[in-house]
Amino acid sequence: MTSLEIVGLVAIILISAFAVAAIIVAVPLFRLINRIRSMADKLSRSLLPMIEKLNDTVTHLNTEVGSITDLTQSIASIVEQLEKVIRLARILLTSPIIKLISGSAGIINGIRNSGSEDEEQ
Repeated sequence: MTSLEIVGLVAIILISAFAVAAIIVAVPLFRLINRIRSMADKLSRSLLPMIEKLNDTVTHLNTEVGSITDLTQSIASIVEQLEKVIRLARILLTSPIIKLISGSAGIINGIRNSGSEDEEQ
């Protein structure tokens, strides 16, 4: 055997050894990649309905928040109208009561003064 044949034989043996090592490493690597792909598919199938439910929930929540905003605005309007009614009632009731009390006090004062003038004469 010549040295060229020995080098060729060693090269074939090394290439075969590397090929076997590559096959030994590649088989578990392909299994791992297939498992990861399978898990990604399962996750995708289960994640999409959850995202759709979350989207529906957020949409419903936005609707409820809008309703609460409308309700708050309605309550604010009612309170504003109530303040106006109370202010009007205060004006309508307070002014006549003050005039009535003043008038009554004046009449009573006048009656007292006329009674004392009659006694003095």
